Amino acid sequence: MHLANSSASSTMFLKNAIEKIFAEKDIRRKENAELRKACESTLEQLKSLIGDNGVSNVILPDTNVSVNAENFLLPFELACRSKSPKIVYTALDCLQKLVSYGHITGTAVDKTSPGRSVTDRIVSIICSSFERDQADETVLLQILKAILAVVLNNECPPHEKSLLDAVRVCFTIFLVTKSPINEATARGSLSQVMNAVFSRMENMGEEKDDERIVKDVMETIVGRITNDTKSNGETMSIHDSEFSSEVYQFANIYQNDAFLVFRALCVLSQKEDGDHNDPKDTHLRSKTFALEMLLLVLQNSGPVLQTSPPFINLIKRSLCVTLSNNAVSPIVAVFEKTLAIFVELLDKMKHHLKLQIEVFFKEMILSMLDSPSCSFEHKWVLLNTVSKVVCAPQVLVDLFVNYDCDMTCHNVFASLVDVISKSARLPISEISPQKERDREMRLLGLSCLVEMMKGQVEWYLMSENEKSDNSTKEGDKKGKGKKEEDLNHLEHQKQMKDKMEQGIEMFGRKAKDGLAFLQEHGFVGKEPIEVAHFLLKEDRLDKTVVGDYLGDPNEFNKSVMYAYVDDMDFSSKDLVSSLRFFLEKFRLPGEAQKIDRLMEKFASRYCECNPSLGMFASADTAYVLAYSIILLTTDLHSSQVRNKMTKEQYVSMNRGINNGGDLDREVLESIYDDIAANEIKMKGGATKLLKSQGRKADARVEMAAMGETARVLMETASKNDALFVPASHQDHIRPMFKMCWTCSLAAFSLGVQMSDDVDEWKLCLKGFRYSIRLASLIDATTERDAFIQAIGRFTLLSPRSIMSEMKDKNIEAIKLMLLIGDECGNDLSSNWLEVLKCVSQLELVSLIGTGLRSGSVTDTSTSARYVAKSTGQDEKNLSSLQLTLTETASQAVVMAVDRLFENSCRLSGDGIVHFVTALCKVSQEELSLPSGPRLFLLSKIVEVAFYNMGRIRLEWSRIWAVIGEHLKNAGCNDNEIVAHFSVDALRQLAIKFMEKGELPNYRFQKEFLRPFEVIMARNGKGGTRELVIACTSLMVDGHGKKIKSGWINLFSIWSIAATDTNVDIVEMAFRSVANAVNIHFKHNFSSVLDAFQEALKCLSEFACNSNLCDVNMDAIRLIRECAECVASNEQVIVDALWEEKFVISGEERVWLRGWFPIFFELSCIINRCKLDIRTRSLTVMFEILKSHGDLMREDWWNDLFKIVYRIFDHAKQEDGRADKSEWLKTTCNHAMYAVVELLTQQFSTIGPLLLPSLYDQFLSCLNQRNELLAQTCVSCLKNVIVLNGKSFDSSLWDKTFQTITIILQSTLPTHLIIKENIDNCEANGHSMEEKMNGMNNLNWLDDEEITQVIVMCIVQADMVDAISTIVLGTDSNTGLFPLIDPAHLLSVCASLAASLKLANSFNASNGERTLLWKAGLRGSSKPNLSRLETRCLSTIFSILISLLRDERAEQIKNEVCSSLNVCHGMSQFLLFNSIRIPSCWIESGDHSPLGGMFFSRSATHTLFIGTQFPFSSL
Repeated sequence: MHLANSSASSTMFLKNAIEKIFAEKDIRRKENAELRKACESTLEQLKSLIGDNGVSNVILPDTNVSVNAENFLLPFELACRSKSPKIVYTALDCLQKLVSYGHITGTAVDKTSPGRSVTDRIVSIICSSFERDQADETVLLQILKAILAVVLNNECPPHEKSLLDAVRVCFTIFLVTKSPINEATARGSLSQVMNAVFSRMENMGEEKDDERIVKDVMETIVGRITNDTKSNGETMSIHDSEFSSEVYQFANIYQNDAFLVFRALCVLSQKEDGDHNDPKDTHLRSKTFALEMLLLVLQNSGPVLQTSPPFINLIKRSLCVTLSNNAVSPIVAVFEKTLAIFVELLDKMKHHLKLQIEVFFKEMILSMLDSPSCSFEHKWVLLNTVSKVVCAPQVLVDLFVNYDCDMTCHNVFASLVDVISKSARLPISEISPQKERDREMRLLGLSCLVEMMKGQVEWYLMSENEKSDNSTKEGDKKGKGKKEEDLNHLEHQKQMKDKMEQGIEMFGRKAKDGLAFLQEHGFVGKEPIEVAHFLLKEDRLDKTVVGDYLGDPNEFNKSVMYAYVDDMDFSSKDLVSSLRFFLEKFRLPGEAQKIDRLMEKFASRYCECNPSLGMFASADTAYVLAYSIILLTTDLHSSQVRNKMTKEQYVSMNRGINNGGDLDREVLESIYDDIAANEIKMKGGATKLLKSQGRKADARVEMAAMGETARVLMETASKNDALFVPASHQDHIRPMFKMCWTCSLAAFSLGVQMSDDVDEWKLCLKGFRYSIRLASLIDATTERDAFIQAIGRFTLLSPRSIMSEMKDKNIEAIKLMLLIGDECGNDLSSNWLEVLKCVSQLELVSLIGTGLRSGSVTDTSTSARYVAKSTGQDEKNLSSLQLTLTETASQAVVMAVDRLFENSCRLSGDGIVHFVTALCKVSQEELSLPSGPRLFLLSKIVEVAFYNMGRIRLEWSRIWAVIGEHLKNAGCNDNEIVAHFSVDALRQLAIKFMEKGELPNYRFQKEFLRPFEVIMARNGKGGTRELVIACTSLMVDGHGKKIKSGWINLFSIWSIAATDTNVDIVEMAFRSVANAVNIHFKHNFSSVLDAFQEALKCLSEFACNSNLCDVNMDAIRLIRECAECVASNEQVIVDALWEEKFVISGEERVWLRGWFPIFFELSCIINRCKLDIRTRSLTVMFEILKSHGDLMREDWWNDLFKIVYRIFDHAKQEDGRADKSEWLKTTCNHAMYAVVELLTQQFSTIGPLLLPSLYDQFLSCLNQRNELLAQTCVSCLKNVIVLNGKSFDSSLWDKTFQTITIILQSTLPTHLIIKENIDNCEANGHSMEEKMNGMNNLNWLDDEEITQVIVMCIVQADMVDAISTIVLGTDSNTGLFPLIDPAHLLSVCASLAASLKLANSFNASNGERTLLWKAGLRGSSKPNLSRLETRCLSTIFSILISLLRDERAEQIKNEVCSSLNVCHGMSQFLLFNSIRIPSCWIESGDHSPLGGMFFSRSATHTLFIGTQFPFSSL
């Protein structure tokens, strides 16, 4: 280094510094003569440089004058070597300031020693001033300052040896100084040095410095010239002193420096502990300080240190071995720092130290925590270390993935859970002097469990967030697939490992069963060599069981043992080493024969592997010697043997074993010394041996054994590498939680239940919180149920709990239950039930806490009685519980309850459904309480509904499906208070929904109004029903414009109300209906289209209510208004969007959605109601048809007439019904004439289409054999034909005469002819009197048949008149003869002839008429059919004569003439016999019973005498 670009001020600074040294008194001493001379020479040079510039007060350098450094460092070097502390102090101070102020800079080579830089010389000068034995405290402090100034100088810091010297001096000062200030300064200085060294390395990274670049270029050139294939140069290489074959290469000098310092600290940490009782012991402090610095370096380490191969190898081969030794140190400070370093390695370098971490956990941490001889202080530190491990979520999951899921590794996570849970459940004796210590240990264990649960929760959430973040990135699908594959592989590995461990456990109990299980699952083959290989390689097997299995005399076991021993290689090993190697894998059995077999095979194998050894005459010699070594080991190292075997005794014991000769004494003595110094042990060390012996070992012995085992394993692990898989999938948490939840539940439950220690139960409740949170996240239903049920028990809110025992911890449990609902709401699923039951009971308990003051209950005594009955408490004890339960009504609890319901809006779609499902279920329990219903949660349901109204419709539909069902059931409750509350809640919610409006084709209003409909249908309470109607009226009045699909429910509700017996309800409902029809149907018809049919049904119900005549008529009037709405809004119906299963045209919708429901409901009213109502309905129906018939399409009329024909269905009912006669006389007559009138009005449109169906209806009605209906049908038939016949086409005339023919034939009263019965009596030889008496007693015709016969006769007579009118006309009307086909006229004459013949036969049979008269038809004269006979004959003659004149009948002239001759003969017969007809036969039929029935209209139905026959036409 040189004084570069120094100014006069720098020269003055040097001059003053040297003058200060020169001014010291001690400089005049003889030993300082050289120093004095150097100072004088230097001052002269500086004065010549200064010249006339004078004195300068400037401290920092300028850029004017340059001065060579070697001329000025000599005085400082000599001063630092001086024995005078003052001179040394002054020199160091000057050097420190020169460096700090930048007066000395650069990288010049030291001219006094060309191999080093000036910086190295300055470091050497500073270090030379340190004398360990005669150090002055002020000098030591100044040395530290100077070193720190040089090391922290970024221009040219010291490297390699100079840096190590600086570190060594600082370290030594820390050890030797007696000043606390110097000690603290040394610690701080060295810490800064460490930070500077490693920070420079991290900042430089893998970038090569200038020197390395030059060397690489030179090596490349040399390599090209010499064709050398060597690797890069070795200038920056370091040979590891411990592993000489390892050569480390670094990218730059800073990595080299850091490595040297780190290795030096590792070496310093390997020192012996020294005097444990002396805290000032140098060895102990050296080790402690070195560990402290290592910890500092690792805490601040960066990626270079964590990934650089030289550092990784150094940590594996040196630091980890050092830690394994220090981890068994009895010094707590050393032990604590060792574990702290391990935690840092675990956190930052676990990817490179998988095997080392396993050794440390398995052999050190877990073993010591399980050891009963380990001190409390050590266990406390260990548990604190475990706490730090479990606090790091990534580390925790990595441990599980890399060890518990690895087939060959120890279950680190499971073991941690086990030792932590044991600590958390540590029993505490109240009388024990260690009570407080045990309490602290237990609290720490609980804390670890809590942190473990918390860490799993945090890691799951962190992984979920990363998963959602990565889902938006490209290539995520491939990465996700890889993660899933890795997860599946790990899960498979874990399952296989569990089976493997199960088999190993079974092997420990019984070797044969364990091997069978392992072979069954493919872990072990069935051949002896495969079994032997498994026993040899698997370290987890119980060594004692392995030894017993190998020594068993069974042939298969012997084969396994032979293969086992043959698999070992003893080549080039002495007998003791071979025996150690042989016995470290298993434990010798206790049976002598088994040992004998094992030793025999061992000796044979040893001799086989060493055939050229020449020391043993045969294998027997090796066998006996091996046996003697076993005995020697037992004798020397067993505590039960007091008189130990001497070396001479051992030599004497082995005389003559070599085929009669002796072995070399030196061999036997070396064996004795080896065994005495180093016991033959199993690979697991003494720990397992001592445990298996079941006795407590000395702590130091056990710790030493642990350390030795760990050291050996660490050294072995340093030579091997293992793949460390970083955990990245959130589902790793699931099996982890499965491992730890049971012990956690036990520990937390025990802490809350048994302890009143505030710290303890608070920790346990915190653990419950995280456990439930984790179980909810991974959807572990069983585990979540267990935790929540446990919390529920601790709340003491269940009916069987004793509330007087409630304490602060129970109050906190209640708060925790509420907090769980708030935190884990999305994942609680069915466990919401427990949370809400707690809330429900809490409201009751809070009444007690507030002194039974409730806003809903005015009577305190009644309140107390209710609470006591509901909670199962004694009413007398409620006052005493008030103080205990005051906290349940605190502001914090109340706010927590409110927050639970308020935050329901933040729940997910599934979460809110689970929440409201549980809420409704608990509310239902409240409503079903034997003590009386409670409305607390019912009111909360309404609140929750309001809070969640902002959700999307898909979510809200699911919510309402649950809430609506519950409110519906509550509205049907027998208790009117509950029902009214529910209805009012529904009203509030419905209005709120209506305010939001509904888009077309949605049906949500229909869903939320459905409960009103159900309540109206199921609840028979008048008050509730009236409230429902009032609510619906309010909705229509206030929000009618917003109602869309809800109209359907409203009209359904009003339909139900229409059938109510309460007049007030009916009138209120009808007012609402009228309002809806008059306002919304007329002005906003499109909004009620969906409900149009429901509206008509509703009006139909009102029309059929027999209690309110005015309402009936108004309802029919409103139906008439609805028809007007349809007529004026047809296009609206066509354009509306309908939900239809089938494709329907727009015009078809007008009929199906508009007109059809109107006529159908009117027909229903006609069929259901009394006379005045049905008459009005019938009138309205045909008024509508007449008014709007022109709007009907042809195909609609067919369906319409089907509806109209339903009116006549009433006529088809039994004659026994009292109202049938009235119905026939009024409604049917009115309807039939109205139909004919309508058909006539619209005949041009619908006549050809509907006339055949009308004819069919006539036939149907005639078949009813009802006199009045039959006469009406005949009259209507005549009118239809007369009025519309001119429009008939041939097909209609065909159908018409076909119908006339059918009527005449079907109504022919053939039952009147009884001549055959009389003839039968004569044939049997009975007299006339007997005949008559017999016929009187004969059941010839019953009453029903007589009635039918009478109806037939009337129809026959009326039909003859109708035919005459139709064909021939009347005085005021010409007939339709010219329009009718002659063939049809001839056929009808034939039908009339049949009627004429029957009438003639009946009239001619005096006996038959007499019998009928005596059989029951009594009157003034006998029955006759004279009028029918004469009218038939007259009509036939008239038609036939007209046909003779008709030119159209030329083709059938012969048939007409023939028919006419027949009729003429019959007329002559009637004229001839008319003289003998009694006067009663030609009288009016009014006085005859038969005549009264046959000819009820006697004024227009007089009997025809021959003068009426139109013979003149002939």
